[in-house]
Amino acid sequence: MPFTKNNKYKTYQNMKAIITLLAALTGYIAIAQNISNPDFETMSSCPAQQTNPTYALRATDWMKPTAGTSDYFNSCGFNIASHISAYSGAGFVGGFMEIRNNPLANYKEYLTNHLSAPLVAGVTYTVSFYTAHLFGASPSGMMPVVSYLDLPVAEQGFIGIVFSTAAPTNASTEAGSSNYGSIVNSFGSGRVLIPASNTDVYGAASRNTWVPVTLQYTAVGGEEYMTFGQFRPGATSLTNVQGVYYLFDGFSTALTVTPLPVTLEYFNAAKAGDYALLNWSTAKELMNRGFEIERSAEGKNWGSIGTVASLASGGNSTNRLAYTFTDKAPLEGKNFYRLKEIGMDSKDNYSQVSMVIFAGKQGIRVYPNPVTNRLTVDGLTNAATLKVLNIAGRTVKTFNVPSGTQKQEVDMTALAPGLYFIQVINEQGIIAAYKVRKD
Repeated sequence: MPFTKNNKYKTYQNMKAIITLLAALTGYIAIAQNISNPDFETMSSCPAQQTNPTYALRATDWMKPTAGTSDYFNSCGFNIASHISAYSGAGFVGGFMEIRNNPLANYKEYLTNHLSAPLVAGVTYTVSFYTAHLFGASPSGMMPVVSYLDLPVAEQGFIGIVFSTAAPTNASTEAGSSNYGSIVNSFGSGRVLIPASNTDVYGAASRNTWVPVTLQYTAVGGEEYMTFGQFRPGATSLTNVQGVYYLFDGFSTALTVTPLPVTLEYFNAAKAGDYALLNWSTAKELMNRGFEIERSAEGKNWGSIGTVASLASGGNSTNRLAYTFTDKAPLEGKNFYRLKEIGMDSKDNYSQVSMVIFAGKQGIRVYPNPVTNRLTVDGLTNAATLKVLNIAGRTVKTFNVPSGTQKQEVDMTALAPGLYFIQVINEQGIIAAYKVRKD
């Protein structure tokens, strides 16, 4: 924008916003999510043999979190140079993704690293590394002696990373697997997998040969551990004395923050009477369809309350664009808001979180909560309109409550299970809004 008298003040305001944004980004940079010993060159001792249950993985700062015994290789000692050497340096690691060696049929091995700092909620991170898989006859000294194959087609698409606030343990594995099976789907904050369509990883290209992998993960917040391996539950379809064994090396030294397709200047939520008014602006948009507004009562479980289409022509803009959204049914107490940026490339990204608090009014109580059949709204005084809204903000029931009525019963029996919002409205507007759960 040219710097003229007419836009001098606007430019000043934009500069302030950019300076504030840079200050915030500086805070993120100061807390780097580093990966310890990313190339496996640091070790507790030179490996004299393949890892076994009597000692821990010897690559410093990496751990084998479950009963599966992942392995460390180094040219200074035990190695599999007949098949493959380190991608860089001398050390690398590996583990069975699947194996059938009677009686073992549901057996996986994992590797875990403790990041230097927790991940930040809503931020998308990128991690890169190299992988390969053994193929052919068993290397000398490798136990058990099996034939090494590609992953069966039905078992592809499950190698990847699970991020968590605590390291997995034997208790995190499938019941009945003697702590050797897959880490259960309910463990961790989130996971990112190498898709089955990646034929380099799952096909001939990675047979005894390193291939690059890059994955992206949007953090829930607070994740400190990342665990690599095969996250497919259940026994393998391999026949006896067959195995699938993957190797890893050359991790990026840190999880890098991925540039977003939308440059958000600010996002703010504030009270506007009985409503919550959300305002935000963008400095740049690339392939952006628009924004989905999400709300949470505690900052963990999120639900959509509306969408706003992008103002950018074709989803692309380098000009400043301003947006607004009004939540006409805020929850009593804390209301956490965030934006989900909906990209045309099917990649979704999240904004920072903003919070507004609405105190309860008139001593109104709504019970029981959760409700199965009949809900009671107690503490009414003046004439009011009572509405029941579903999670999408659509009105599903309406009651006109006459003056002098203290209690109003609401029959919830026919409504589908889920979250609902109870609005109490008088001639001046919304008095209160309450969240209830229908079981």
